[in-house]
Amino acid sequence: MKNSEIEFSLSQIHNPSFSLDNFESKLQSLKEVYVDENKQEEAKQIWIYQTIIKIHKLFIDAFKLLQNKKYYEGWCQLENIEITFASLKKHFLFDKHQFKLWHIEKSVKNLQVIFPYKLFASSELLKKKKECSVCGKVISIRNSCGHVVGEIYNGEMCHRVVTDIEILGISLVQNPENKFAVMFMTDKDTGEQIDQYNYQTVDYLFQHIKDPYEFWDLEVNQKVISGGDFKGVNRNDPCICGSLKKFKKCCGLNIGKKYPHYEFIVPNPSAEKIFTRTIKKD
Repeated sequence: MKNSEIEFSLSQIHNPSFSLDNFESKLQSLKEVYVDENKQEEAKQIWIYQTIIKIHKLFIDAFKLLQNKKYYEGWCQLENIEITFASLKKHFLFDKHQFKLWHIEKSVKNLQVIFPYKLFASSELLKKKKECSVCGKVISIRNSCGHVVGEIYNGEMCHRVVTDIEILGISLVQNPENKFAVMFMTDKDTGEQIDQYNYQTVDYLFQHIKDPYEFWDLEVNQKVISGGDFKGVNRNDPCICGSLKKFKKCCGLNIGKKYPHYEFIVPNPSAEKIFTRTIKKD
């Protein structure tokens, strides 16, 4: 297969009839031929195509997980997509129209915005022993193997494999490098993890989009909470946010304050307004 043929096929990657696994298998066979012939640039190009496929597979999986209300698992796939994009962009700068990548990247960023996760654990680590993923050599300040992290060798990206590590400390942060480390509560009696987050905004979006490649967008701005937002709600009524508190002791206290306002641009919009909290009701 020529690169032009591969790229034409990838232009159809969002179609339901496109088999990601079959096409990935063909690319892997082609890359093995290039590696055997020591055609490094050709093997690198196949790695780029394979990474594009990987992003699509992760995105489809994340979409299905969120549709099925498996929120943390879906969140982790969004983070995996972000990491994979960072690797791809070192070697391939795509434009807005190529292979639906712009749609995926924008969707991932928008989904991360509307998620209720705002606090993360950030670990300070001492990496005592590292090995090169290409040659397996142990790496230190005085002992380098010559392979550059992030470069492509034999159709694979070079990275460091940490085989011995020490945790020096853990901090709570809002903008971590590692978004996997979401803070969850623990039941004091059973020791089991509790998901204390409110996913109402995520659920609202997925009521309106049914396909991973369906167009949607997000606009975020600041609005002032006014009494008009709570028409028909009396002071002593249960608060409409679902906290089980009286309105006057809950959202009623926020009238006049600013809050982040999410506006979804979707194919089938509704006039419904939702007032939600980051944390679930008690």
